[in-house]
Amino acid sequence: MILDIKTLALIQCLIFIAQVIVLFVQFKVGRTYRGIGWWVLGTAFMALGVILMPLVMVKSLQIFAAFANPLVVFGQILLYIGTLRFLDKREKRWVIGTIYMAFFVLYNYYILIRFDIAARTVLINAALAVITLMTAYSLLFNRSRLISFSESFCAAVFTVYGCFAAFRAIYTLTVPIHTYKDEEFLLIAGFIVSTVISIFWTFGFIIMLNQRLNIEILESEGKYRSILNASPDDITITDLQGHIIMVSPASKKMFGYEEDFQDFVGMHIVDFIVPEDAERARANIGQMYQGGHPKPNEYLGLRRDHSTFHIEVNSGIIHDLNGKPNKMVFVIRDITERKLAEQKIQLLIEQLERERNTAHLNSITDSLTGLANRRFFDDMLATEFYRLKRSGSNLSLIMLDVDYFKNYNDSKGHLAGDDCLKQIADVLKTIVGRTTDIVARFGGEEFVIILPDTESRGAVRLAEQIRKAVIDLAIPHPKSAISEYVTVSIGVASVSADSVTSPEQIVILVDEALYLAKNGGRNQIQEKIVGG
Repeated sequence: MILDIKTLALIQCLIFIAQVIVLFVQFKVGRTYRGIGWWVLGTAFMALGVILMPLVMVKSLQIFAAFANPLVVFGQILLYIGTLRFLDKREKRWVIGTIYMAFFVLYNYYILIRFDIAARTVLINAALAVITLMTAYSLLFNRSRLISFSESFCAAVFTVYGCFAAFRAIYTLTVPIHTYKDEEFLLIAGFIVSTVISIFWTFGFIIMLNQRLNIEILESEGKYRSILNASPDDITITDLQGHIIMVSPASKKMFGYEEDFQDFVGMHIVDFIVPEDAERARANIGQMYQGGHPKPNEYLGLRRDHSTFHIEVNSGIIHDLNGKPNKMVFVIRDITERKLAEQKIQLLIEQLERERNTAHLNSITDSLTGLANRRFFDDMLATEFYRLKRSGSNLSLIMLDVDYFKNYNDSKGHLAGDDCLKQIADVLKTIVGRTTDIVARFGGEEFVIILPDTESRGAVRLAEQIRKAVIDLAIPHPKSAISEYVTVSIGVASVSADSVTSPEQIVILVDEALYLAKNGGRNQIQEKIVGG
C-alpha cells in the first residue's frame, strides 16, 4: 500500500506540473489579467507539497514531509487570491493570514509537541475546506454576466472539493486514527479526488480566461468599429505590406469614392498619395515597421478624380496577442484648410517682418540722405569703442561740415540745400567702401565716418579724397567766402585703445579737429592724434 500512496502522489505531482505548464502558457497569453500568475504559483506550491508527502514513510526524511501539507494549504490560498484578483477584487489579508497562521501553529503543535495524526488530518482538511469554500463563494457572488457560466462551473468544482475536505475532517473526528495505516482509505480517496478536482478547476480557470479574452476582443471590435464610424478622419487598416483591409466611412468623402466604397479594399495605402511623395511615404512606413516612432507626416493626397489635397498621416503597428506585428493603422486627416491658414499666417508674418525691418531701418536711417542717423552712429561708436578696448587696435573718426551752408540755404533755398546734402552723401557712400566703416549724418550739414582698425595716415588720406570729391561736384556756392563751389572742412581724430576712456571723448577730439579746420580757413583737414 505504501507503493500505492507513492504512485498516487507521483501521478498527482505530474498532473500538477502539467497544470503549472498549462496555466503558465495562459499567463503568457493573458498576462494583462491579474490573478493568473497567482494560479501558477499556487499550483506549483501544491505540486511541491505532494512531492514531499511520501517522504513521511522514510524515517530519515520525515522532517521534509512535515512541510508537505502546509505547502498544499498555502498553494490553495494562492489559488484563492488569484481568483479574487482575476475578478478585480482584493483579498482581506488579515483573514487569510489568520487562517493560515492558526493552521500552521496547530499543525506543528501536533507534530513537535503532541504527535497526533488524527488532529493533523482534521486541521488540514478543515483549512482546505474553508479556503476552497471561500473561493467558491467569491466566484458565486462576484460573477460577471458575461462569463457567469465559467465562474459557476469553477464555483461548483471548489464547492465539491470543499465539501469533500469537510467530510474528511468530520469523518476523522468520528473514527479513531492512530497510525497512517488507519487512514489509508482516506489518503487514497484524498489523492484521487484532489487530482480529479484540480484538473476540473484548472479547466475552469482556462475557460474563464478564454471567455474574458473573447468578450474583450468582441468589445474591442465593437468600440473599434464605433470609432471608425464616428471619426471625422480617415482610419485605414492595412496588412504589413500596406494593402488595405478596412477603411472608415470618412474615407469615402475624403478620397471621392462615394459609390464604389469597396474599391478601397486590396489597394495599397501609397496609391492615395501623389507619386512625388510616394517614395518618402514608403520610407516612413519602413521606419515605423522597424520600431521607429515617426512623427505625423504630411503629403499631397490623391483623390479618385486625380485632384490633390493636403493630408496629415499618423501611423502605427497593431500587434497580435503574442506581441508580434499583425497589421498597420493609418489615421489620415484633411489639412487643406489648415495649410491655407498656415500660408496666410506665413504671408502675414513675412509682411510683419518686412514692416518691422522697415521700421527698424527708418529708426536708424536719416530720411533725407539715406545714411545712418545720429542714433545709429552713437550705438555703433559705443560698439566699436568696446571692440577697440578688447582688440588693442586703432580707431579713427572723420567729421566734415559744409562750409557756409547757412549762406547757401539763404541764397539757394532749402530745397537746393537738401539736394546739396544728398549729393555729398552720395559721395561718401561711393568713397567709403569698407563694410566695417560706418557713414552717418551727424546733424544739420555735418557728417561723420567711423573707421575701425584705421590709423591716422589712412584716415587723413580718405578725408582728402572726400574733400576733393566734394569740390569735383562743382556745386555753385555764390555766398561762399572761400570758393565759388561748395566745399567742406574736415576734422580727423585717431586714437589707440589705452588713450581714451569713453566714446564721447573721441567725439570731442574730432569736433576739436573740425573746429581747427574751420577756424584755419575752411576747405581743409585738421587732425587730432591721441596715443600710438
